Amino acid sequence: MSRLPDFFIIGAAKAGTTSVHAALSRHPAIFMPDRKEPEFLARDDLYDQGIESYAQLFEPSQPGQLIGEASTLYSLGRFFPHTARRMAAHCPDAKIVYIVREPVDRAYSYYLQLTKNYQNWSGDNAFHRTFEDFVLPDRHARAAPRAKAFAGFDAHLPDSPDLCLDGSRYHSQLQRYLEVFPRERICILRFEDFKADRAGFFARLTDFLGVDRLDETVLAGAATRKNVSEDFFRRQADLRKLDALKRKSGAVWQARKLLPESVRALARRAVLGVSPARAADVQPPEVEQATRDALARAFRAEDEALGKLTGIRYY
Repeated sequence: MSRLPDFFIIGAAKAGTTSVHAALSRHPAIFMPDRKEPEFLARDDLYDQGIESYAQLFEPSQPGQLIGEASTLYSLGRFFPHTARRMAAHCPDAKIVYIVREPVDRAYSYYLQLTKNYQNWSGDNAFHRTFEDFVLPDRHARAAPRAKAFAGFDAHLPDSPDLCLDGSRYHSQLQRYLEVFPRERICILRFEDFKADRAGFFARLTDFLGVDRLDETVLAGAATRKNVSEDFFRRQADLRKLDALKRKSGAVWQARKLLPESVRALARRAVLGVSPARAADVQPPEVEQATRDALARAFRAEDEALGKLTGIRYY
């Protein structure tokens, strides 16, 4: 059988895992499959296809390379409870990398990702649930139906108020792994350090994995933000504005094709610059302050436990 991973990035979702995956993919001593989020060990529908189907992802690896993969479902243990034990059964010597982030910010960012997924999949450039509609049980009960909030390719995700929140319950997620892996094989890093000190962040990560540190060109590339929902909503707002202009212009819009592309590009920039499109037209509002305060209180016990285990505290 082909080799299986030597390490796993288990999350958390919206804590920089896409950028970390991209950077590690450029390390000569590491193989990461092009496809991030294989999710094999979490989802029953994938796991039932057999371990060989999973192993095929890693066949392009070279002898001597470490193999890794990144699937953020692996730190949603409430909804995918067999993940850690499957990982230990198939990869008993694996190392685990877990990146955490301020809990409320991470939960909200994950909600934005779900909304972006829905808009991309449906073509409906609108949002039908606020963050509060997702996470507060009373609001969730009255919220827009699932079909107006989830992409079809997110069908494996439960429509539960805990979906956005559980990924921020870091200590509870870690406990599932500590039942089957020794503490020294689990590395917990902070997203805030990734943003503030990328060199230090990646030094700790590569030292933990036992490979040389990343060179400066890779670190420079890691500074580029990836998978940022705010950028998506800003683009959607611009597209909405251009669509409105198209409807108003009629035949004039079609005539633009007679112009050189350089002139058309200047015109697009001029149109968007005269009255910049607002991402707020398509992006959900920020977290309500009362919600943020309530969630911070609710996360405090988890935060205290995480602090005792790792020294990392947010509250």
